[in-house]
Amino acid sequence: MSPANRSHIFLSRLFYKPNSLFSYLIGSGNENPSLKTLEPVAEFCMYIRHHIIALLMLSALHGGAQAQSIHDRIKIFGESQLKLETASEDDSAQNAVGLTQLVRPSVEYQVTPNLTALIEGEALFAIVDDFDDGTGNQPDRPIILDPNGLELNRAQFQYSFAPQSFVTLGRQKIAIDDQRFLGPAAFRQNDQTFDGVHVSTRIASSVTLQAGYFNRVNRVLGADNPIGRFRGDSYYFNGNIPTPIGRVGVFHYSFDLGTAGPTLQDNIFSSQTTGARLDGRYHKSFYGIDWEASYARQVDFADNPTDYAANYWLLGAEGYAGPARLRVRFESFGAADEQSFQTPLGTLHRFQGAADIFLITPPDGLEDLEVRGRWSFGEQGLFRNISTALSYHRFSPENGGALFGQEVDFDVTATFGRFALAFTAAYYDADTFSTDTQRFFLSLTHRF
Repeated sequence: MSPANRSHIFLSRLFYKPNSLFSYLIGSGNENPSLKTLEPVAEFCMYIRHHIIALLMLSALHGGAQAQSIHDRIKIFGESQLKLETASEDDSAQNAVGLTQLVRPSVEYQVTPNLTALIEGEALFAIVDDFDDGTGNQPDRPIILDPNGLELNRAQFQYSFAPQSFVTLGRQKIAIDDQRFLGPAAFRQNDQTFDGVHVSTRIASSVTLQAGYFNRVNRVLGADNPIGRFRGDSYYFNGNIPTPIGRVGVFHYSFDLGTAGPTLQDNIFSSQTTGARLDGRYHKSFYGIDWEASYARQVDFADNPTDYAANYWLLGAEGYAGPARLRVRFESFGAADEQSFQTPLGTLHRFQGAADIFLITPPDGLEDLEVRGRWSFGEQGLFRNISTALSYHRFSPENGGALFGQEVDFDVTATFGRFALAFTAAYYDADTFSTDTQRFFLSLTHRF
């Protein structure tokens, strides 16, 4: 099917038969889904079509001799993801099982050669909901942070003012460096997005500068969670320059993170973080090595009730030979005055183990020693990009004391066509922090 025909079908179903759009996206051909769980998708389609009308009105405003066909100016894309997650914790009365479906359609419209407008919605609903979604709805089960929701995920204008330079205004995703401090938290079904402005530019084809401001964070916890939104005036800066030993960067993050009302997390994550980072690589055709190092200092900011200062250290290296890779990585999060170094806006699942025990740094700080091996199998039959990985984490308090615990993770990933398949098993063995935890993840993602 041509892109023009696909756009025509998408738009016609969105405007005139929104109940059938979900069936079109997954290719079932069923025009009237009977499952009650699909009703939020129809509501979602009704919700975003008004925003698409605004995009189409831009075409009329642009008009004139330069006007193009709507099919030439509009781009339809998105993704759907079916994810199964289970969790078992020794101190929970029951296990958790979540089977959730995500649909995230996007419409991008080219207003001028340098200006685009993007609308992206998000519909997330549970097919099996035997879990606590973070609001305490099932307190006898472990938490799985994939709550039901209908959201406007992104609504942005992006203007390109020079080669490899642009400014983005509106609700958007932001990803800086390795996303340790600022990222979209992409592992969870619900994205983390930011309402603000972001500027990125490249100078002399080598120096990159990024800066921005936002006053609202739409967290993965969802709108119904009392701490699902952060509000406050936050800004950041990041710059990188190449050197003989790798790219050297400096960064500054000032995060004012208040919640909508008086909660336990109101402003406790408000902080200023300033630091530097090094990323280097030495690659040959069959072997090579990557290295990274970082240091940062964090102090309280805005209405944070605690006066503190804490340090962060990172040192890591990853070598490869053919299809095999081995990584050793050490991270240290300092603590002072019962307040530890925090990274509340990072893509946290990427770090410190897949069991998600340390999404919040403990009061005594945290040291994480990770050893990870990965093997790539390439293409096998219908599957491509097949790889497996085995990771070990040793967690301990930064300011001394008994071992927190250890974790072993196992991953398998593969792609076939426009689909991606991923499986993860995580085993956390507790010593003095939290409780023994096992989590399993299986996801099937389709990009259209």
